[in-house]
Order: sequence, then C-alpha cells, then structure tokens
Amino acid sequence: MSSSFINTFVVILLTYSNLDAVLAKISNENVLNSKVDRIIDISNQLVKIKTQINVLNKNPEPLTEYLIEFGDSRHDRSLSYLQTSRIDASTKKKIPLKHTRSLTRSDSDAGNIYKIDLSDSPVQDSAGTIQLEIEAVFTHLLDPFPTEIVQADRQLVVYLDKVYFPTPYLTEIQTTEVRLPLNSGLESYTKIRPVVHNDRIIKYGPYEKISASQQSEQMRMHFENNSPFLTVQNLERSIQISHWAGAISIEETLDVFHSGAKLKGPFSRYEYQREPTNNGISSIRSWKTRLPAGAFDIYYRDDIGNISTSNVRSSSSAVYVDIKPRFPLFGGWKTRYILGYTLPSKNNLFAMDSNILTDAWYTLKIPFIDHIFDNMVIDQATIKVILPEGSSNFKIRKPYEIEEKPNELFYSYLDTVGRPVLVLTKNNLVEWHMQTIEIKYQFKPFYLLQEPLLIVGSIFGLCLLVMALIRTKISLNDSFRLSSSYKTLSNFFASKIQKFCRSFGGFFSSIENILKRKFAFSQYRYGFGCFGVFI
Repeated sequence: MSSSFINTFVVILLTYSNLDAVLAKISNENVLNSKVDRIIDISNQLVKIKTQINVLNKNPEPLTEYLIEFGDSRHDRSLSYLQTSRIDASTKKKIPLKHTRSLTRSDSDAGNIYKIDLSDSPVQDSAGTIQLEIEAVFTHLLDPFPTEIVQADRQLVVYLDKVYFPTPYLTEIQTTEVRLPLNSGLESYTKIRPVVHNDRIIKYGPYEKISASQQSEQMRMHFENNSPFLTVQNLERSIQISHWAGAISIEETLDVFHSGAKLKGPFSRYEYQREPTNNGISSIRSWKTRLPAGAFDIYYRDDIGNISTSNVRSSSSAVYVDIKPRFPLFGGWKTRYILGYTLPSKNNLFAMDSNILTDAWYTLKIPFIDHIFDNMVIDQATIKVILPEGSSNFKIRKPYEIEEKPNELFYSYLDTVGRPVLVLTKNNLVEWHMQTIEIKYQFKPFYLLQEPLLIVGSIFGLCLLVMALIRTKISLNDSFRLSSSYKTLSNFFASKIQKFCRSFGGFFSSIENILKRKFAFSQYRYGFGCFGVFI
C-alpha cells in the first residue's frame, strides 16, 4: 500500500472524527449569519420550516458553499422535501440553488450537514452578503400525546425542536415564529425569554450572538391538533399507454392509515352521528382527491366492490373526487381502495418524427403522483409505466431523486412478446413531489396494425378451416365414409359461420343505407360493399 493512500485515508478519518471541531473553526473564521428569521408551521400533520438567512462573508476569499443542518437525526430521517434558493436583492425573486448531503457528524443524534452550492453566485470578500431562503417539509414529527384516546377526546400532539436556529456558524440576531392550528388549545410550551404568545402564534426572540456551541436549548410544544392525520402507507400507481385507443389509463391502489392517537375503547355509531362535533372530532370522514383536467371513466371501489358514496365534480382546471370510505377512520384504523380514471393522450403524449415504417420518438409527460388529499403523506410509492408492445430505448427525466427497479413485462389482450413496464419507487412523499416526469421511448407505428391483423387473420383462418372441413372427404376405401356425427358437426359449424357472415354484411349494409339517407353524398356509395363481395 502506497504512503500517499495511507496519508489520504488518515486525513479523511481525522476529518470525520473531528467534524465538530472543523465546523466550529469554520463558524469562527469564515462566515456568520447577520440575521435569521425562521417560521415553523405545525398547524397540520406536516411540519413546514421556512428560514431566511442573511449571510455575511468575512473570509478574504469568495464564499462558494454554505452549510445547513436541522439539529437532530430525527429531523433528517423525516425530511421529505428541501428547497434552497437565493433571493435577488433588486427583484426579490427566488433563484434555486443546488444542495447535497455533505457530511455526517460523529454524534449520531446530531444529524447531517447539507451543503448549498454558491459557485454560480459566490459571496464576495470584504463583508459581502447574500440572502438565502431554505424551505423544508417534514413528516411524522408530531407525536400524539397521549397515544390513545376515547371517542369523545380531542387529539393532543407534541413537537420537539431547537429554540435557536441550528447552524455551524455564529448568528448575530435571530427570531423564530411557531404557528399553531386555528382554534386549538395550547397545553404547554418552552419559555426562553424573550417569548410572546398571541392566539395561535408563539414568537421566540430576538436572540443575539448565538454561537454553534449554544444551540442545545430544546423547544417543546404540547398542543391540540385535530387536523386529519391521514397517511398513505403504500401507493401502487399504474400508468398504461394505448396508442390504438389514444388514451392513458391510470389506476391507483392505496393503503390509507390514520396515524393519529389510537382509539381506545368501543366505537359508538349512535354517539358519532348524534354529536359529530364532539364525538370523533379527530376522525376522518372523507377527503378530496384532485385529478388532472379531462379525466373520464372514473371508478372508485375496494375489495368488496363499487363504493357509491363518492362524488365527482369537474372544472376547467381539474376533476375533484370526494372519497368517502365505508366507515370513518379513527386513530390506528386503515382502509384500502382503488381509484382509476382515463386521460386523453393528446395532453400528455407527444410524437416526434413519426413514420409508419421507422421508429418514432414519443415523450410522455405526466405527474409522478396525484393530489390525493390536502397535506398528504405517502410513506412508499411504486409507479409502473406500461408502454406499448414493441417500445424500446427508454429514457427517463426525473424532477428529483427516484429509484429505478428492474423492468418487467405485462401481457394484455392480443399481446405476443409483452409490453415493457418501467418500475419507479420513492419513499416519504408530500404534495411538493407532484412534479412531472418525462419518459421518452421509441415505437414503430406499424405495430398499431398488429392487433387488427391478428383478429382478421384469426377470422380468416377459421373460415378457411370450416371451408376445408366441408369440402374434405376422408375415406380409406369406398366402403369407409365420413361418419354421420362428423358430418353433422361440420354442417353445424358451417351454418354458424355463414349466419355470422350474413349478419355482419347486413350490419354494414344498414350503416351504408343510413349514411346515404342522411348525407346523400356520392362518395358514400362505395359503402361497405367490400364485405358482401368477400362473403
């Protein structure tokens, strides 16, 4: 082993083992936060943290990266969505910035370090400043306390965080605003002066000259939160493309779970209907799902069958489906249902350089997930995109990190080699993940003739078989003749085929007569007479 490799390994080991000291050195010498304004929204089952930071560069060199953290490992595990941006000083517009998970602390409970790339707009030296905005969404951070309640109880939850903004840099002045649910009772909260409680707003600060070593103060909120704690534990979404029908069929199978305080004791339907505002206030009776505009052939069912309590409303921008399960959901209860619909392909599927004999490129643009309900949480989602038979050269453009599983095959009616299926998975999703994915593939339009040719060929082959059975005589000698039962069977099939052909020809003749009477155009004279000639 070379000495250079050993030296590199030692440097890396020392860096990770003394990361806290390295971060302390960075905070003391390089940059500082001149002002931090943090808003923590805990008014529903999601925790949304929005932070605006004024960064001051004291380093003689331009600042090309900035480090952020969330205080503990639980926030890191629950992090669902993170967006970092720079606010332009003149236009006040947000300019997105790239971020990556950079470092891991030696203390497993301290959480990870994320790096924001400022190389496109570095902070210049000699007291250069930049304003950053960090938006983060967390799931499963509100813990029910108590964990079990009776039907008439209200739901109380606990939220834990840091009083001071977690950062490896020195912060000169900072404030934190906590937003509670509307008309909710506050049982208790951490009081570190200065702190002000006004209705549903708790404001901490301003605090001055807070270093990285002084950020251990814990914030604890115990309050009432009766908003729907509805979680999709597993989502299986199937997207099937049909070039022949010009439609995209989508079907979703959802396992839905009430993740709030569990119901303790019996459930009384009588009390639930008599006093709905006092009995089961934290239960979930229904929710609203938003589908893309133009959705049709909508169905909603479960393992038993169709659920008739749903309602569909259409608008110019979306189609709304009121989902009402067979029973209300209390804490710890779950249900499973299937929701399907069809979209016209003209809004989501686009062709490029289409030719009937050569492979053409097609692009599918469709949301990765739909809006299932407000403030939704999806623990695990599996998306299967079923492409037409004969598709090849798949290319996927992802709006965020999505795991790709091995491709599968799907067989439907009149398929020969099977349809390719792209399998995509992602965990811990929220409504910010309703972004469009693009899938490009090659498909020869000649394959559209495969299914009708199979049908025509099968019927033609059946006709030839019947004709052969009628006209063929099997005998070894003059004394051996075809049995009467075989003749009867052949005549039976022949009569059925002839009757079918006559009815088929009559059907098209009636259509021809209707068209001629309605339009009286000479171009309709040819009609469907070719079928009569064929028969």
